[in-house]
Amino acid sequence: MAFEDFWNKTFKEQAGDKPVFDDWLDKYLNILKKASTPILDLGCGKGNNALYLTEKGFNVVACDYSKEAIKSLKKFVPKAKTKLVDISKKLPFNNQEFEIIIADLSLHYFDSKTTMQIMEEIKRILKKGGHIFARVNSLNDTNHGAGQGVKLEENYYFVDGYNKRFFSIEEVCKYFSIIGKVEAFEAEMFRLKKPKNLIEICVEK
Repeated sequence: MAFEDFWNKTFKEQAGDKPVFDDWLDKYLNILKKASTPILDLGCGKGNNALYLTEKGFNVVACDYSKEAIKSLKKFVPKAKTKLVDISKKLPFNNQEFEIIIADLSLHYFDSKTTMQIMEEIKRILKKGGHIFARVNSLNDTNHGAGQGVKLEENYYFVDGYNKRFFSIEEVCKYFSIIGKVEAFEAEMFRLKKPKNLIEICVEK
């Protein structure tokens, strides 16, 4: 099954489920409130963070690879603008268009070369002094496939039907420092069926 078909099938099966968000962005509210441009939700899925942001009164541009994800998001988060975007390609946005980018669990599906290219594109569309807030799979995320499946690259596996990269803090700094100054730490998320170990990232360009 092609990855596009995989994700469309996954989000279609979840179409009736309202997005559920956690409070990871609360600590960044002071920065979010200063933004004069819409917030870009890059790889929005069915809209967990877009729902959080619109409920807080922010203007959001939500984009994803899956048309079924966008369809579901439009249903539950009608205030968000949406765009079908493959983030592994050149992003359809202008240079320095956004002050804030959110990339929650959307940047850990790619090989090393593509991940580098994505970082360069994020840097291009982010304003100087702007921020990206992201979460990615941790090497400690054994509940969700770390070290399992078919190894494709170092810390990059085909597992559970699709490709997953798992990061150390050092690897996060390697990739995200392309954009700017990196702060990163290990964290946990509990809104899935099993606890998820991840790395939370704040980068200022």
